[in-house]
Amino acid sequence: MYNTVLIPMDLEHEDMFPKAVALAQQLIGDEKGEIHAVYVDQNLVHHGNFSLSEDAVKQALGDMKQQVKKLFKKYVPEHLRGKCRVKSGVVYDTVLEEADKVKPEVIIVAAGRPGFSSYLLGSNAEKIVRHANCSVFVVRDEKKW
Repeated sequence: MYNTVLIPMDLEHEDMFPKAVALAQQLIGDEKGEIHAVYVDQNLVHHGNFSLSEDAVKQALGDMKQQVKKLFKKYVPEHLRGKCRVKSGVVYDTVLEEADKVKPEVIIVAAGRPGFSSYLLGSNAEKIVRHANCSVFVVRDEKKW
C-alpha cells in the first residue's frame, strides 16, 4: 500500500481526474494516506500566442484556481486530502518539481487517446514516467479507439 499519491490534473480532460482518484484510493487502501494534486497552467509559457490585459490574466487565473480546487474537493475524500496546487510552467517539469516537494510514493497520470505522434503515451506522461523518482501509474481513457 502507498501513503502519498500525486495526481497531475488536466482541466481539458476533467473526466480522467475521478478515475485517477479512484485508483489512488485503491492504492492507499484502508491505510491513512494523502492524495495531492497539481494543475499546471501552460498559458504563460506560451504567452506570445495571445495578448490579454493584466486584469484579464488575473481573472482567468483566479477562475482556473477555483475550478481546480472545486474538482479536488468534489472527488478527493476529505480525510485523504493533501495539497492541491496550481502552478505555471511546462507540465512535465512542473509535475516532477512538485513530486520532489511532496515526495509521493506514486504518481498517477492520465493519458488520453493517443495521437499519431504519441501513439503509446502523451509526451507529458511519457516524460513523467521516464524521469520520476517514484512509481508512476498511467490511467487510460476507456473510450474505444
